Amino acid sequence: MAKSEHASAVTAIHGSDFESFAASTLFSQGWSVLYRALDWVSLNEFLQGLETQPDVLLISTDLEGLDHQSLHKLTNSGMRIFIFRKSDADLRQFPDSFAQPTVALELIAMIRGSMRRPMLRVSEPITQQTRAHVLAIAAAHAGAGCTSLSINIATELSLLAKKVLIIDANAISPAIAILLGQQGLNSSKSFQKIANNLWALEVTQENTAESIALLDTAKTEFDYIIIDSGVINELAQVLRGQRWTGEILVWVTSQADELWIIAKSNRVGVERVRKISQALSQNSMKPTISFVQAMSAPGKRGAIYDEAFLAGARTIGPKKILAYPADSRSIAMAENEQTSLYESNDRSLLRKSIASLAGEVGG
Repeated sequence: MAKSEHASAVTAIHGSDFESFAASTLFSQGWSVLYRALDWVSLNEFLQGLETQPDVLLISTDLEGLDHQSLHKLTNSGMRIFIFRKSDADLRQFPDSFAQPTVALELIAMIRGSMRRPMLRVSEPITQQTRAHVLAIAAAHAGAGCTSLSINIATELSLLAKKVLIIDANAISPAIAILLGQQGLNSSKSFQKIANNLWALEVTQENTAESIALLDTAKTEFDYIIIDSGVINELAQVLRGQRWTGEILVWVTSQADELWIIAKSNRVGVERVRKISQALSQNSMKPTISFVQAMSAPGKRGAIYDEAFLAGARTIGPKKILAYPADSRSIAMAENEQTSLYESNDRSLLRKSIASLAGEVGG
């Protein structure tokens, strides 16, 4: 059996209501549910007949024939296994089990979890008192200005006497350390203070798991967390949790408050907004979605692209559609001086526009 291009799952859940809920939730997110086992024997027969194991296996503790010893044999199969208990009394025999979620987003967030965690999930998510408002900024295409916007939104919020953390999660082209002259940022094992009220962290392949743990902690310590997520490509594949480069974005889908998608008003930007809107409509997530229209060109052609941008963005009913003007001179000046727009030219049109955008965070 060839590996499907879609994420695949098998359910082995006794209760019909919860099984129907789990399967329909997976279907709604583009997953292929390969088999819906009614007991342990039929589950094993099906799995033994597969050439490639499914990505995820969902099991209920009341499945007929299930026991802890037989379940343990599946833990080395390469599948992510989620055990859902029928009642708290099952915790004695199945201490690794989860309470059955009742909301689709809760189940999806759980399944998307980190690929760096054990295949057999071992603990319930820990609920902590959060303080930070988390904004992730992602680009619909290369060169949209995602990093520049992230730096300057974070700077503007820090100027309001707020404790701000900026995360460089642009796995392909991390640039915050370069643009701000903060060499060694990627070797730091914790948040590094880079300005008054402003801290930073760069995520690398080596520190991904540690960075996610730090983010969970940061939600209780900072007022704002701004995440430069880089370019979003193949969103559905990223959310399967199979690439370290998308680990922070997976975290964003269940933990962030807002996700801003930035794109230019040009042919490439319009097409990418259309495609990413389609992908977003098929994948549920916690943060509200807004689009940021970057550096629109003047003239008749620019107006045509502006209209097409708005049409593409509106298809998913975003929370907001924001915009800021072109000002390549101010950007170049800030990059040359390795500073924010506020420090290089606080009176520039672009700086004032981004300061205004900062006022939209959490609003």
